[in-house]
Amino acid sequence: MPRVPLCPSQNGSFQAVPKRVSWLLLPALFAAAPLRAQDPLPAQILTLTSEARTHLYQLAGTIEAPQTISASFRSGGRILSVSVNPGDRVALGDEIARVDPTQANAARDAAASTLAGAEAALTEASVNQSRVQTRLSGGVATRAELDAATQTLAGAQAQRDQAAARLSAATRALDDTVLHAPKDAIVTARSAEPGQIAGPGQPVVTLASGTAREAVFYAPDSIDLEAFLHQPITLTLIGQNAAAQNAPLTATLNEVSPVVDPTTGTVRVKAQLSNPPADAPRPPMPPRSAPPCSAPPCSAPPCSAKSPFPSPPLSTCPGTP
Repeated sequence: MPRVPLCPSQNGSFQAVPKRVSWLLLPALFAAAPLRAQDPLPAQILTLTSEARTHLYQLAGTIEAPQTISASFRSGGRILSVSVNPGDRVALGDEIARVDPTQANAARDAAASTLAGAEAALTEASVNQSRVQTRLSGGVATRAELDAATQTLAGAQAQRDQAAARLSAATRALDDTVLHAPKDAIVTARSAEPGQIAGPGQPVVTLASGTAREAVFYAPDSIDLEAFLHQPITLTLIGQNAAAQNAPLTATLNEVSPVVDPTTGTVRVKAQLSNPPADAPRPPMPPRSAPPCSAPPCSAPPCSAKSPFPSPPLSTCPGTP
């Protein structure tokens, strides 16, 4: 049974207080109680610094010539010799390769014999036409005889011209059995060997003309390559060519292929060498690109930027994670 609270009266006796009054007093008592203090929170002072992030990527590629020429025989034949190798420099008119000239020699000799016979027939027709002309002037020949002699002379002249054209073609075919350099260039590829039968127009060697050179790389598609257009990169020769290099080469990224290779998942990237020296590398030659780029500064404790690529890819800067 619940207890009824007692309250003293004016005459010193105690009286029972109704229950609703006690419930009104309890909230007031709780409100007057002091709040308990909480434990102090730990605080740490950090100093934020701004640092520039540098992403350095490397990618192996090749140095190539933007302008190439495929040297081939006009008529083809069995190759007797190839006088150049990849990397050789050739001047205008230098011999590159040679095919068997036996058939060309025979054709040239036959054409020369035909021309000699045509010239003899032309001489005879010319003499006969002059004799008839003289007889007609003396009244011992007719106009019909002169017309026939003149027609014979014209036919002999036409046959002589045709024989001369055939001889010229045969001589040119004989000259074509020796392949000459069309201009000053560098041999970049050799596609034929002695003993091989080369067809008309089949490439024997590939030549790089001019002094312009470009570096070609295949970069991962995960890199923001568009951010590198017109940015400088540094090229360092690798392999057997590294010992011959005096100083690193510089190039400017000028082309990014919009097509991704479905097999390798890479993108073809080209960089134009900036002012290549006179002894520029002879393509093809494998360089390694080392293009450092500075990313926007970061403010964090600590500031760090690491490459997400385990193998050396091409450098990327803006927008790189």
